[in-house]
Amino acid sequence: MPLSESILSNSRWSEYSLTFKNSRLEAHYKHHTFPRLLSQARLALLLGAMMYEMYGILDFLLVAKTALSQITVIRTVTTFTILIVFGITFLRAFKRYTQQILTFIFLFSAIGLLWKMALIQQSVFPYYFSGLLLMIFWIHAFYILNFKYAFYCTLSIVCISAIAFISIFTYSDVEIFGYLFILLSVFGVSVFSSYIAEKRDRALFLREKELDRERYVQRERATHDSLTDLPNRVLLMDRINQAILESRRNNQLSAAFFIDLDNFKDINDTYGHGTGDIVLIEVASRLKSSIRAADTVSRLAGDEFFVLARDIKSEELAKIFGNKLLSQINRPYFIDNESLAYDLSASIGICLFPYPGATALEVIAKADRAMYQVKLSDKSGIKIA
Repeated sequence: MPLSESILSNSRWSEYSLTFKNSRLEAHYKHHTFPRLLSQARLALLLGAMMYEMYGILDFLLVAKTALSQITVIRTVTTFTILIVFGITFLRAFKRYTQQILTFIFLFSAIGLLWKMALIQQSVFPYYFSGLLLMIFWIHAFYILNFKYAFYCTLSIVCISAIAFISIFTYSDVEIFGYLFILLSVFGVSVFSSYIAEKRDRALFLREKELDRERYVQRERATHDSLTDLPNRVLLMDRINQAILESRRNNQLSAAFFIDLDNFKDINDTYGHGTGDIVLIEVASRLKSSIRAADTVSRLAGDEFFVLARDIKSEELAKIFGNKLLSQINRPYFIDNESLAYDLSASIGICLFPYPGATALEVIAKADRAMYQVKLSDKSGIKIA
């Protein structure tokens, strides 16, 4: 089912956070993008764990033995935590807390790397600094955090790194400035690219939903009566064909009711076509209120209606249902709180199916012939073909 016009009509978003201002539209967007996000999150977590372990090779090659055991513990705990989060992605709760969980693991991984950097010798620092840059790219490249979360997550990493450079690492001001400049440059490029990517994705989402809505409206216009909004003959034929197949498959009896209003021409001639349209809409409403969810009410043309009732059980129940429809139509009609001068009734022909060689056209034709026999007699009645 496409999104309603009321939801799509309010599709503005914040230029800063990129979230839709319409909370219902934002919820639909999250639901729409979650399958893609889930697969990319799992890939990102696995690659993140692999990347962390690959950096373990540098630990053994470059780190002094006095710090190696502590660094190994940090690396192992971080990798294990990433894999735990990977397992959480298979739980139902992950969908609800996706952004918070992913933000946590990214921050946790960054803090783990900064902790390792505080323990290593200054000579091998650039090798690990490149890992910090890769981590910022890791957060943005897979496009699994909403822009707002990605921005604040990487901004937090930059701020924590800046504090560490100034207060923990023993570097000159020039070296600190150089490292922070590179870090901020990578942060800026990453943030800008993820902003553009999500903005484009949201625009594409809106366009797809607008096209879905337009196709739905066009399909409804092609298959529904413009006055009563009931299914027209095109849709009715499809429903009857489905009912024939279902009735044969389940060994059930279905019934088709061809309804032609009696005295409707007198109402049109006396009160005008505007009043006639109001009466037709009221008839459609009464028929819809009389059927079950699996049944169909259709307007064929003019004052002709059609009811398709599935699984009607027996011929006797078909007659009872036909009389129920007739009694609904026979009730008085009021225009501006005044009763119409003419009593409206109906002639109803019933066709039970399936039968050998039954088709949608034949079912309608048989019900039509039965209805015409009622017209030739006393009108206002039912007859089974």
